[in-house]
Amino acid sequence: MTEQDRSTQDADRHQEASVEGASVEDAAAPAEDAQPVPRERPQLTDSERAAAEQLFGDRLPLAERFVDHLCTTGIEHGLLGPWEVPRMWSRHVLNCAVLGPELPTGGDVADVGSGAGLPGIALAIAREDVYFTLIEPMERRVDWLSEVVKDLGLQNVTLIRGRAEEVTDEVMADVVTARAVSALKKLVPLTVPLLAEEGQLMLLKGRSVDQEIEAASKAFSKHRMEQPEVLRLGEALLEEPTTVVRCRRR
Repeated sequence: MTEQDRSTQDADRHQEASVEGASVEDAAAPAEDAQPVPRERPQLTDSERAAAEQLFGDRLPLAERFVDHLCTTGIEHGLLGPWEVPRMWSRHVLNCAVLGPELPTGGDVADVGSGAGLPGIALAIAREDVYFTLIEPMERRVDWLSEVVKDLGLQNVTLIRGRAEEVTDEVMADVVTARAVSALKKLVPLTVPLLAEEGQLMLLKGRSVDQEIEAASKAFSKHRMEQPEVLRLGEALLEEPTTVVRCRRR
């Protein structure tokens, strides 16, 4: 299987997953005969380092430590597959971090279905001035996230174990984000109730974004959201920019 084929296969699994059930992290859980978990993080290429330095600044060592967790205990806990290690920076951490500059100064951000801390922890490292609530229903993931947040000393992160629809009384965010959780048709009804009155969704999506938006048109309308906008972030930094759907309340 080629790298492109594997990426497409992963994206398909992302679209089929939802916060009510198993996500792609479960599908990535290593089998008994899986490859050994690498003990060293992948080295940054020159272009990746340039992007990482711009996005993380003097907190790049924290981002490197986060990658250490992803490439070791993250794989051991089945949050990511071992084949993701070589592209952990480009496909995962930097892919998420490019959303950082779009977040409001001093704002509150909720990350639904945080899983391996993507994008929540990556963004919390990049934007120390923004407060993040990571919402995750599965206990083993919450335990792992808690260990990572404690090890990194992140003071701008709170964890909530629960489903998005269960925490609407606890969360009122300026921005709600999610990655690899569900297609927009299912995701919009779960995320909009977490928004503050003038809040906005900023959801990381894949190549099928246009089809997803079309399929979710009734959901956007029902929940009184403006016409969604597709952003391509990191075009000057990453080999493959990050696709984000941004949508504000009417």
